[in-house]
Amino acid sequence: MVHQVTRFSDAFSAWENWNLTSFEAKSECLLAFKKALQKAQPSLASVVSYHLERASTLLAETHLLVGPTGETNELYTAGRGVALIIQGDTSEQAQKSAVAQLTAALIAGNSIVFCSDDAQLSQQLEAAYKQSSLPMNLVQFAPLDAYQQLLGQDVRSVGFIGNSDVEMSINRQLAKREGAIVGLVSETDLVALPVALDPHLSLRFITERTRTINITAVGGNATLLELGSEAH
Repeated sequence: MVHQVTRFSDAFSAWENWNLTSFEAKSECLLAFKKALQKAQPSLASVVSYHLERASTLLAETHLLVGPTGETNELYTAGRGVALIIQGDTSEQAQKSAVAQLTAALIAGNSIVFCSDDAQLSQQLEAAYKQSSLPMNLVQFAPLDAYQQLLGQDVRSVGFIGNSDVEMSINRQLAKREGAIVGLVSETDLVALPVALDPHLSLRFITERTRTINITAVGGNATLLELGSEAH
C-alpha cells in the first residue's frame, strides 16, 4: 500500500508543473518519447504521432470569447490531475489502445500511473520515458493489481483497456467514491479500437477553464452591456 501511495504522490507532484507547461513544450517532450519508442516499437510510435497531431488542433490554441463589458475572456484547457491507466489485456491491439490513452492523457496535461502486467510493453515504455525529456516522476509504472489501491487515491481520470466485466467493476468503484467525479475512458472493443482511433481522445482527459482580464478597476466598461432593446 505504501508503494502505491508513494507512486500517486510522486505523480501528483510532477503533474503540478507539467500542467503549467506550454502545449509546445509538452509536444517536444512527447516527440522525444516517440522517437525513443520508435526503435523498439514503430507501430506504437505511430500511435503517439497520431494523437499528438490530433491534439495540436484541439488543445494548442487559447480561444477568445465574447467580453460583454469590454473585458477579455479566454477559454483554455488544463489537465485534470493524475490519470490512472489500467491495461487489463496484453494483446497487440490492447497495447495500441494503452499507448493511445497514455499519449492523450499526457498531452492534455495529466501525469500517469500505468498499471499493467504486460512486462514487455511496460519495459519498452519505461525505457522510452527515461530516454525522453519528459519530467521525472511524471509517468509511474505499477503492476496490474495495484489499480485497486490506487482507485482509493485522488485520481482524476481513469483509462481502462480490457473486458466489459472488469470495466463494470471499475465503474461501480468510481461511482461509490466521494469528491470529484472521475471520468472513465474505456476500451473494450479490442478489434475495432474505437477509443484508440478517436481523433478527439485528448478531450476526454481535460478540463476547460476561463481566464478573465478586466480592463478597468470595476471590471470593464458597463456602457457596452446591452440589457435589452428600446422596444423592451
